This record gives sequence, structure tokens and C-alpha cells, in this order.
Amino acid sequence: MSAESRVASRYAKAFVSVALDGQDQAKLYDDANFVLNTIADSKDLALALNSPIIKAEKKAAILKEIFSAKVSDLTNKLFDLVIDKNRTNALKEIMESILSEFDVVKNIQRATVVTSSPLAAETKAVLVEKVAKSTGKTVELEEKVDPTLIGGYILTVGDKQLDCSVKTQLQQLKVAFQ
Repeated sequence: MSAESRVASRYAKAFVSVALDGQDQAKLYDDANFVLNTIADSKDLALALNSPIIKAEKKAAILKEIFSAKVSDLTNKLFDLVIDKNRTNALKEIMESILSEFDVVKNIQRATVVTSSPLAAETKAVLVEKVAKSTGKTVELEEKVDPTLIGGYILTVGDKQLDCSVKTQLQQLKVAFQ
């Protein structure tokens, strides 16, 4: 685990711990999602937060301008703490860790399935049920379509991946016949 990951994890655990003490958890979860998506969508914001040249006061002003009216007081206090401790370069990872911590608290397992065409509702339900049975958690399945897979699917749950795509099977056959 990198130093930034450890820092992000500590901030996230503290944030979620405070959030569990009477705060509106859904709002704080939405805040983390909003901040994360905003940073991901804005290259300029990400560069500004990571820049050692930009002073902390300027970074505080940027965060306040973009987020202060749209996020909760607790999230704004987190921004202040991150700026005071000169950790703005870890803000994206902190938000990702907050979302992960909330998933742990809510017993949610995120999974991603990549298929060559959109899944039928019945197939998706079966897949969600199997992942839920194996993990013992509520599953939130993200669906992605990649026509180059030809058929089959690639299922990612946590750090495990099950590749049952026709593309991979054809590549394995190609290697076997060489």
C-alpha cells in the first residue's frame, strides 16, 4: 500500500466514523461521489490540487468556489483539514476511500461485468444473485459493453476477475497451437 493510499484510508475512516455519528450518510456519500467525479472530469482541477507550486490558500479558494455551496459542512471541514495538512494531492484517493468505507458499512459489494452486448434482465439478475451468494453482500453491478469480446463476459469483483470471453478463449487457443 502506497503512502497516499494509507493517508487516504486514514482520512476516509475518520470521515465515515464521524458520518456514522448522526450525520446524513446518504448526503455525505453523494458528496464524495460528486467531488470524485468533478476531479475526474476536470484535468485542470486535478492538476491544481496536485501542484506543489500553487499555494494552499489558492487551493482552498478553488475548492470553496467549486464545492462549498454544493456539499455538506462535514465535507467542507474535510477540505479544510486536507488543505491544512497539505494533502490535496491525495483528495481524489480520499474520496475513493470514503466511498469504499461506506460500502463496507452498508455491506455493499461492487462488481463490474463487461459483455459484448447488453445483458438481458434475467441474466443480470442471475449474475447479481451468484455474486451476492459468494460474497454474502448486497451487490451493485456496473455493466459495460465491449463488442471486441465477441461473446461471453468478464466479471470483476473486488480484486478478482473471471474472464469467460470468447476473445480470451480464442487467444488461448492461438497460443496453444503455436
